[in-house]
Amino acid sequence: MKKHVNYWIVLLLLLTFSVSKAQENYQPGYAILNDGTRVSGSILIYDDAPWFNQRFIFLKDSVAIIGNPDVKPKKYKVDDMKFYQAGSRAFEKIHFVDAENLQLKSLGSNDHMMERLSAGRINSYRFYSYPEEVEVYMMTTPADIAEKRRLKTNELIRGFKILAIKDNTGKPKNAFDADLQKYFEDTPEVLQKYKNGTYGNEPIMVKKGLAARMVAMAMKTAFKPKEAEAIIVAFNDYNEKNISKK
Repeated sequence: MKKHVNYWIVLLLLLTFSVSKAQENYQPGYAILNDGTRVSGSILIYDDAPWFNQRFIFLKDSVAIIGNPDVKPKKYKVDDMKFYQAGSRAFEKIHFVDAENLQLKSLGSNDHMMERLSAGRINSYRFYSYPEEVEVYMMTTPADIAEKRRLKTNELIRGFKILAIKDNTGKPKNAFDADLQKYFEDTPEVLQKYKNGTYGNEPIMVKKGLAARMVAMAMKTAFKPKEAEAIIVAFNDYNEKNISKK
């Protein structure tokens, strides 16, 4: 007698964002719309799904709140605005094609509201790739699916990019892959500090064998948050020393 086998074949269509499970966090702030209109109020920020912040915001108008504290927020999409600030965090509309993760939602618009990390001669932004629009799971259980989705979410959060643009020329480049020595070469003090690892980054060695390069790459991956922090400190130091050249 044949044993009965249960097959779970699940096709999850994620062509629209589902934010029901994301943690809600309202912050005081404002949005600048495309026509220059400024709308102040409380802005919803998603901490556990930061890619939502790149596509839209929910804003409770401060004037409306006075009349009704329970007023429903208004949704503004990336196509509606060019800037918003939530708490101490600023987000700008930046055009970027995530070639490593092309998806249908990106084909219509490659504009994203990215968190600004440095401003000056070197502008930099944090970018998160988006979850897959179509997920197919075969011969697995709902618990397995939930765990796989959790792991994918964590991978997206850890896999953020720092996109940098110097002197507002060219396309945004991922700072983790770029030769940042070229960014700093016109400011020797910053360049030397970066080479020495003064900012907390991995020191630059003039000559590296294959094994040494592989170890350095592995360390950058393992200590990515620390490396990211160091890069931003270096960018801000560079900008501060080049204020008059902005």
